[in-house]
Order: sequence, then C-alpha cells, then structure tokens
Amino acid sequence: MSTHCHSCGMPLNQSNARGKYCQYCTDEKGNLLPREAIKAGLADWLKEFSPSDGKTNFERRAEYYMKSMPAWADAD
Repeated sequence: MSTHCHSCGMPLNQSNARGKYCQYCTDEKGNLLPREAIKAGLADWLKEFSPSDGKTNFERRAEYYMKSMPAWADAD
C-alpha cells in the first residue's frame, strides 16, 4: 500500500486508506472523485493557511499542486 494519497498527498493509514487514495479523494465505493472536486477541496485546504489573503488564486495554486500528484501528473 502507498504511504500517501496519489491524488492529494495526505498520509495514508489503515483508517483513511482506500487503496492508493484517501477518504477525501474517493466516493463511498472507493472511486476517485472528479478532478474539479479534488481541485476545489485542495483550494479550500490551501486557503486555511492564509484565510485573509484575498489576492491569491487558490484554485490555480491547487492546479499546480495536483500536477505533482501521481493521479493527476499527466492530466491537462
């Protein structure tokens, strides 16, 4: 089993792993969520680090982050 989610990079353990993805990146059947859903979740997560920053495009930042993840590396 992978040690990190191939979609978002979250550390995986027995309680949150669904194959090579975490519970946040999959549906109830363990299928990977659509790209846009993952991007929105990552953008929200990134906003938590600087909630008062109204200038940063967190969705764009999430896009760049996703390119480093195996699940999204080849996606345009």
